[in-house]
Amino acid sequence: MSDDETFQLASALRPTVTRLYLTLRRRTPIAEYSAAQASALAVLLDHGPMRMGELAERESIRMPTATALIDGLTKNGLVERTPDPADRRAVLVGLTDHGRDLLDRVRGRRDTILTAALAELSDDDRAALTAAAPALEALRHQLESLPNPEAADITAE
Repeated sequence: MSDDETFQLASALRPTVTRLYLTLRRRTPIAEYSAAQASALAVLLDHGPMRMGELAERESIRMPTATALIDGLTKNGLVERTPDPADRRAVLVGLTDHGRDLLDRVRGRRDTILTAALAELSDDDRAALTAAAPALEALRHQLESLPNPEAADITAE
């Protein structure tokens, strides 16, 4: 595939993938929590306890923002800080059982909604999505492994 074809594929996938995510999130919001808080919770569920700096890097936010997010989630009993066994000076942030239960319920609702939508598609569309699922997962992993630009300057032209 040429560079131009790869760019065209990216341009075709991006809006659809983004809208799929946003639509699913809107149909099953995590009540009382911002999108940033919900994202931090999902990172902790998917990757386990981590240092605050790693969370900030994964979320492409600054340390003070990560600290504020974790402070709010800690007050609500969803996240806890524990000593890092590898370094006594550091702490790890991780989900509490309550936080894990909340996310499990939300993900269950999202799976139910997505299952219902998939059931309405044609057999050919479901087969195409089944075939594409491993490639989409590989794409997600590739995007997660890219370095985060420290200060991406995107301005309106």
